[in-house]
Amino acid sequence: MESPLQLLRELLPFRHAPADGENAAFQGRLATLAGLAPFEIVDKLAAKVLPDILGQSNLHMRFKMLEEARIEAEQALPTLEQHLTQADLPLPKSAALAALHADNLLKGMAHAYAGIARNIEQNQQHAALGHLLHRSVLRAITMLSRRQLLAYRAYAMPSPASWQMLHELYRLTCAPSGMPLNGETGPIEHAYLGALLFAFLEPNKLPRNELDMIHRCTDQLSAYAIVGEATPEARSSKSAESCFLVNPDQGSPGHPLTRLPTGIVLAGGLIVDCSQVLAALDRNLSRLPGMPVEPKLDAPPVLLQSLRVAIGGKSARRFSRTKFKPRADLIGGLDQVITFLDGNTFSRRSLDAACRHESRAFKSSEWSLVDESPDGFRIRFIKGEKWNIAAGDVVALQPRESSRIHVCLVRRIATSQNRLELGLQLLSPQVSIISLPNGGDRHLHALFLHSLPAYGKFSGLIVPPGKLAPGQQIAFNTLGRTLHRQIGKCIEANEGLEFVALDPLPD
Repeated sequence: MESPLQLLRELLPFRHAPADGENAAFQGRLATLAGLAPFEIVDKLAAKVLPDILGQSNLHMRFKMLEEARIEAEQALPTLEQHLTQADLPLPKSAALAALHADNLLKGMAHAYAGIARNIEQNQQHAALGHLLHRSVLRAITMLSRRQLLAYRAYAMPSPASWQMLHELYRLTCAPSGMPLNGETGPIEHAYLGALLFAFLEPNKLPRNELDMIHRCTDQLSAYAIVGEATPEARSSKSAESCFLVNPDQGSPGHPLTRLPTGIVLAGGLIVDCSQVLAALDRNLSRLPGMPVEPKLDAPPVLLQSLRVAIGGKSARRFSRTKFKPRADLIGGLDQVITFLDGNTFSRRSLDAACRHESRAFKSSEWSLVDESPDGFRIRFIKGEKWNIAAGDVVALQPRESSRIHVCLVRRIATSQNRLELGLQLLSPQVSIISLPNGGDRHLHALFLHSLPAYGKFSGLIVPPGKLAPGQQIAFNTLGRTLHRQIGKCIEANEGLEFVALDPLPD
């Protein structure tokens, strides 16, 4: 007669622990990964190791095997992620292939962890396997968030399916109408809100090289976001401008509550209140040197201010778009823009083009002007030179058959269906190249923006980073006049440039 323990084991939906031979075979497959290149490790994990793990019906052992595979993946994924962050756009074939394989692995692991949670849910084993359920959901959400970050590294949009799975896993364990959070469900909500908060920042408007730092910030800030059931009163609340509506049945992270698309209803949705997130950002923006602050965000003030604008609902477009489809040439990067403007800004007519410098130090690419507004453009890549473009870069745009040059900042980058699009902010109706003293006989070339309609009644300067100090007084010649100015506030800064306001001084 079988013992009660043996009968219980037969009723449970998983087998005994695998035999030593089965475990040894799995360890042997992992051992074959040693010494392989990151691309090969990711490929083998997705194609060979994961299918074997999914065939393991013992849920505890399946989770253990997934954890061992995850440790192996960590030896390769960071290298591929960094390679993607630094790749030119549109992506070269090698970078696109590496991104595809990394995405397949993260997607497969997310589904594998989620499969454990679904199995426990379907068989109503919360009491016996609650700890495994929560650990699996947390791992699945972490993998989905990392997969979405991988897409943002190429300025692509995460798939709707990844958002639907993220919402599903959250509701499986942490629905706001359910039990209060505890030591196991709290980290799940934290990870879920972190993924949403990062998406609310619109990463395709952020510099790629700063995405990891911003992701760390949103992980800290997610502890200050509050999620609850959507109610009709949410629209009229004091914090409405810093709230987002999430519809768990849709494949998106949600929408700002004050700018909902037509037809969106609140019923059945979630409201993410970010008012305390804004307060945390304000504490960091106003902190004095040496004073403690909670949370302490490791990011420059200019970047934190950009995050605040994105979350605070103040980044709505000010003008409507006018659609048209001429073509234009684009030059990117501060040094190349300066070289282009300094004696190469001829029209597109063939006789003028012949006057360009033969050994020019700039590279141009051809783009389609998809639409235009008074303060910017949306353009689509056609052909030409690639470069490591990022949000925050300065570019010069010259429409075909026109001699007018538009100096802009890249504000948004989107890649989808093998198309690359940029959203550009027009900075100034008049731009000049000026020369500033830079020690000894050397001179520093900079972009002088005669006026800045989007920022205020002052002029501006774009220079390489670290060349000028706040309050420094400068003098320069432009349009036959000598101007005296004082370096004012820093409007924007990144690894390629500093964009500063100029305060007037008597000329």
